[in-house]
Amino acid sequence: MGLFGPEKMILKLENFNFFPGEKIKGIVSINLKKPLQARKLQVGLYGVRRERYRGSNGKTETRTTTVYDFVIPLGQEGEYQKGDYSFEIPIPNDILMIGTRQRPEGKLGVVADIASTLSGQRYSPIEWFVKSNLDLAMKFDVSKEQKIVIA
Repeated sequence: MGLFGPEKMILKLENFNFFPGEKIKGIVSINLKKPLQARKLQVGLYGVRRERYRGSNGKTETRTTTVYDFVIPLGQEGEYQKGDYSFEIPIPNDILMIGTRQRPEGKLGVVADIASTLSGQRYSPIEWFVKSNLDLAMKFDVSKEQKIVIA
């Protein structure tokens, strides 16, 4: 149940923990009060990283960067009201290499680590999400997001 009645969209996943090379399987359920015109229905896998750094004012700031974005269409332009849409999102075998910094070898690598530490730059691990989105024409989109683990 949503805040103001039944939820407009539900994102159901078969699992929440995955390995590279597996497929994320699930269903997007739409439950709107009345038919609405939409441009598209899609679902995707996203990876985001938060980076802490020292800003120009000397204060620590945080920036969020999308490091992976893979979207598949579930429906085209048309009217949507109720329905279930199943999907499979393949996880690439090398997905854990995305967003990794290549550290130089030897003394240059040590210097790079020291420079990063002195600048106050810190990277968090990548957070993975599955997100479904119904792109409504001339209205706020209907979307749902679920955090997952890829290890």
